[in-house]
Amino acid sequence: MDSQKLLTIAQTAELLNCSAGFVRKRISLTESNQPGGWPKSTYVNLQPNGAKSLFRINKVALQEYLEGQQEQAKVDSDTIPSTEQCSVR
Repeated sequence: MDSQKLLTIAQTAELLNCSAGFVRKRISLTESNQPGGWPKSTYVNLQPNGAKSLFRINKVALQEYLEGQQEQAKVDSDTIPSTEQCSVR
């Protein structure tokens, strides 16, 4: 895989404007099959059998996933009936 497309955890955190701990938490949630993680296609473990995991994030796959999440959130907010939406009074 092209190394320019693979980001370290620190580079991913910088791209997402979040902490490295947040990125590690998302990977951890995915690895333990809990809700809130990213799809496994968004990252790769370069040492799958090693004592220490060496995760790299696939930049293109992560961006596609995040764009899909944003589109889904927009669709969800558009389909909420107006009686359930917040209103300013």
